[in-house]
Amino acid sequence: MQGTFLERLRKNIEEPYGLYREFRENDPVHLLPGRAEATEQQWFVFRHDDVGKVLTGRHFGRRAAVGYRGSGPPPALIPPGFPRLARSVENWLVFMDPPAHGRLRSLIADRFADRLRSGELNEAVDRITADLARGLAGRSMVELVDDYAAPLPLLVVLEVLGVDPRDRDALRGHALALREGSSFRPGDRAARLARAEEAAGRLDDYFRAAVHDRRRTPRTDLIGELVAADDGNGPLTDDALVGTCVHLLTSGHEATSNVVSKAALALLGAPAALAELRARPEALSGAVDELIRYDAPVQMVTRWAYRDARVGGRAVRRGDKLTLVLGSANRDPDRYPDPDELRIGRDVGRHFGFGMGIHHCLGYGLARMETTKALQSILELLSEVDTTDVRVRYADDIVFHGPERIELKVRQTTGPER
Repeated sequence: MQGTFLERLRKNIEEPYGLYREFRENDPVHLLPGRAEATEQQWFVFRHDDVGKVLTGRHFGRRAAVGYRGSGPPPALIPPGFPRLARSVENWLVFMDPPAHGRLRSLIADRFADRLRSGELNEAVDRITADLARGLAGRSMVELVDDYAAPLPLLVVLEVLGVDPRDRDALRGHALALREGSSFRPGDRAARLARAEEAAGRLDDYFRAAVHDRRRTPRTDLIGELVAADDGNGPLTDDALVGTCVHLLTSGHEATSNVVSKAALALLGAPAALAELRARPEALSGAVDELIRYDAPVQMVTRWAYRDARVGGRAVRRGDKLTLVLGSANRDPDRYPDPDELRIGRDVGRHFGFGMGIHHCLGYGLARMETTKALQSILELLSEVDTTDVRVRYADDIVFHGPERIELKVRQTTGPER
């Protein structure tokens, strides 16, 4: 076939795994064409072992400027002209290196852990999944993303932050618009960055007001606890607090929404697995990692080389960009026998569905729990879906990969159609 890897990937966005297999077998550390003479080269890494070495390696990181060897100023995370977007992104945990990364991650992770231990989050997820599932009951047609998979993690993260759930739709709209700034999205990037800048401004205003409110009137929600936090290095700045809120909102709901949506689709395509889980719903907790491995919610992450290195036998230079194809690594037959087969009882071990290393998603435990409870609440519905009439439309996003719409025709409904 003609076209670069990225061009071909966009044409196969609903089913990228055959393309991943081709590159994994024939060009596992792939140099992006047309950049062989560039100061900084860009690589795509497809094999499990190579992806793991970069994710856990001390000499690869999230800041292009660290290994930059060109003349003039190093590249910024966000191009000039989009100051509010840049200020937000600069304060996202995912773009930090140690020691700032370790400090902020510890402050957030400790508070998530407290909520998990106390049962507070379990109770919230139980309540929200039950409410959403009731809204699907009795329907002959169900749209699974907007009516279930997307609002679930969004409502959970808003409850944790202490945000009014009535602001859900507006905040989700801003969060989705913020994704327009991604360099992996197609189309006019300047126009996309302008939309992301507007969304960043609205989110900044919203969460800055929330931070100021907690300074005046202390509260025990996550925003209030982070406002009051002091680990001996002084309180977090307002910019750090606001950036953290925006990051938790965007990454916290998008990835989990994709997990739930794609897990449901995987089970609809594997009736034996669906029947097994319906008969033994207690097995879902152990099955979630296999569902995430099988079709990861985040297909790629980027790192920059902070010094010269060899990756998969290729010479990578300081300053080079490496895009790690997590979806490919999770389907590597050298790590997982018959990787394209969904096996509910598989011992998954270390998969890359939520990254690895210091940037392994700190909300992974919450995402697993949300997915388990979400699927438990809709197993009966999924078992009644007419699998010959499932309509899926994927978002045009090769990084946060997932459906933006899933229309299901439900058989044997009980009660009136809603």
